[in-house]
Amino acid sequence: MRLDESTWRQVLAVMPAGDVEVSEVLAVAFVASDDYAAKSGSAWLWWPGRHGRPVEQCDYDGRFPVDWGMLLVMSEAALEAVCAEGESCMAGLVRRGKIMPFLLQQRDALEAAGILDFIESLELATPKH
Repeated sequence: MRLDESTWRQVLAVMPAGDVEVSEVLAVAFVASDDYAAKSGSAWLWWPGRHGRPVEQCDYDGRFPVDWGMLLVMSEAALEAVCAEGESCMAGLVRRGKIMPFLLQQRDALEAAGILDFIESLELATPKH
């Protein structure tokens, strides 16, 4: 599978719509595992709860901007699976290490941004302290 713009747009198109009202704007960033390892490449941003905000591509240099709430590092196998099966397969991919999730903000901020439900759909726990 080619890791091109159409692949990433296909992955982000299957992300849940998010029906919660958000008071904070944070993105879920998606980065290919090779780009993550190299600390160079592209990140694709999905904004839960922001129906009017389009998916964005930005440069990735190993740093995490303050408006990122979560980072998902995805292997090529994970990208293929999500393109073929949709977002419902992502929890299994996390368990098998094909997607590496990183929470970049505190739980309260993630909840205010509408990301917490998505995190829970990945079967990840977030501490309440």
